[in-house]
Amino acid sequence: MSEIVFILGAGASKEAGAPLMADFLEKADELRKSNKAGENAGEFKPDFDAVFNAISALQPVHSKSELDLDNIESVFAAFEMGRLINSFPDLSKNNPDSLLLSMRRLIYKTLEKTILYPVRNELVYPPDSYHKFAELVTKLNANVNSNRCSIITFNYDIALDYALNFHTLPANYCLSQNFEQGHINLFKLHGSLNWAKCSKCGEIVPLTIKHYFQKYHFPFLHDVKSVCLDFASKLSSVGLMHCQEYIQSEPFIIPPTWNKMSHQQDLSKVWSRAASELTNAESIFVLGYSLPDSDLFFRYFFALGSVGPTRIKRFWVFDPDKERVSPRFQNLVGAGTKTKFAFHTLPFSEAINFITQDFIS
Repeated sequence: MSEIVFILGAGASKEAGAPLMADFLEKADELRKSNKAGENAGEFKPDFDAVFNAISALQPVHSKSELDLDNIESVFAAFEMGRLINSFPDLSKNNPDSLLLSMRRLIYKTLEKTILYPVRNELVYPPDSYHKFAELVTKLNANVNSNRCSIITFNYDIALDYALNFHTLPANYCLSQNFEQGHINLFKLHGSLNWAKCSKCGEIVPLTIKHYFQKYHFPFLHDVKSVCLDFASKLSSVGLMHCQEYIQSEPFIIPPTWNKMSHQQDLSKVWSRAASELTNAESIFVLGYSLPDSDLFFRYFFALGSVGPTRIKRFWVFDPDKERVSPRFQNLVGAGTKTKFAFHTLPFSEAINFITQDFIS
């Protein structure tokens, strides 16, 4: 079990280029209009068009009800509810099942296109903030017999995964009971762009960084400043195998909506192991996760998962928005933790510097 647990939210990946949920559709529309979403024979452009056409079809809803059509969580929830009750504006054009698939593709393609990996000396580096974070984790784990740190993240992208691998600290996703020495526990509670679901047994199978680069190479990097890593788009063609068959699968990601329970069961092992880490943690650092009011799932997860005999020495939250975020966490933690609670109005990269100075310097 780990002494230190990091909890990362969208604010961490924002510094790598990923849009926040409130900005996601705007960024996706920019990609669509610039035709960047339709690269590689334009296979994703129909999905982007389908989503935005469906959003246009939802406009009349405003006459009877409030619906935030600029927020991807709100729109995805409307699509899921449309499937549940078999009701959606102009069903002849908007099939809810098809829309949900198109929405997932919009999510992972937007993340692939917006997160850039810098190239230096013809070598692909992690985004700078995650590079610094992986350095911190590596230093914290130095000279100890077991992993001192574990990481819980709500992000789908693989920028953190790549950064850890870059520092020779590959991720153990805890999708099974197997554990390899020298790997770090990385709990991706909402799924990942490099995870696929086996159609025969239902097990979640990761496409590792090593496997991806064995298949795909970047041979001409001498005049390139950055690259995109398209793990999700290549998931079905990379030759990932399970149950003696090639996996043909979309990335396994849990949608950003109220209706998570139908998907969470597939990741029950991950959530269970993550809860065990919280139970035994002495220091919990929350970086870039705002604990939105809609995320009741995490509130109960934390309440039940943090029950244990270990005395918490630190519960530090880092987020630029103190006015909204700090009260949420103060209401989350119990009486025994409140004296260890501290809120720091810092973004992800500055939070890394702060923790580095406290633990390393």
